[in-house]
Amino acid sequence: MLFNQMIRAARLDKKLYTELFFDSYATGNSVLAVALVYGLIYLGIIAGSIVGFDLIRMLWFMLGGLVGWLVLAGGLWLAATKLFQGQGAFATALRLTGFSHTPLLLLIGAFFVPSGFTQLVIFVALVWFGASLAVAAQAIFDLDLRQAALSAVMAIAVWWVLQLIGIGGDLAPIFRFF
Repeated sequence: MLFNQMIRAARLDKKLYTELFFDSYATGNSVLAVALVYGLIYLGIIAGSIVGFDLIRMLWFMLGGLVGWLVLAGGLWLAATKLFQGQGAFATALRLTGFSHTPLLLLIGAFFVPSGFTQLVIFVALVWFGASLAVAAQAIFDLDLRQAALSAVMAIAVWWVLQLIGIGGDLAPIFRFF
């Protein structure tokens, strides 16, 4: 069930987000999806470098991803409800944005492509992630595509800035590395 939901989220399946909107039990799967994405990204970092595996660091990385998810959901909720007068609950935003993290798995590939393509992989992952957030924002807040996309971009900007100052997910070192 979880993997099917993650695949559908990565495919930008609007029907999935509508189903998740009404499934309050999907919040647990959302937490697992975010933790799994960050756990796999961490393993990709380890596999693509000379750094050894450290369970504590992996758990911190996953916890940082969960904190980043909270920040991202909050940023999306604020942008959609305060700037575009969308109607939606933060709990629903939290549930749906968790599944939107699935496209970030593409970041794993950044460690295994020739250096000239690394930035391209990161860019594609972030654009795909933003598109997934926009689809979620449409389902949550009943926004048009432009408003949903702008809300997603604003949420990612907040997420990015907080990561760069050390709050939330630990993806900032990945972005600085490239």
